[in-house]
Amino acid sequence: EATFLFNNLPDVMEELWISCEHDGEDVLDDDIMAECIPSLANCTGMRKLKFNGLNLSTNSCAALGAVFPRMSALLELSLCGNSIDDN
Repeated sequence: EATFLFNNLPDVMEELWISCEHDGEDVLDDDIMAECIPSLANCTGMRKLKFNGLNLSTNSCAALGAVFPRMSALLELSLCGNSIDDN
């Protein structure tokens, strides 16, 4: 479901906010998001990107790093509430 949504994002999208605040099992996790994130490379006009509380970690960060060079319009990035290590 998440992959379908990401694969069908409009090229002209300027903002994307995904937040997951819930108790219990994670709906989206690092592996799912790592598969979805490469689709963002088509959104070259993206200005704001917020992925909060999604349990993002190593795989998702690597995927984000790969698409950032194609997202030159990106001005704001929020990754609050994830499992990202500062190292």
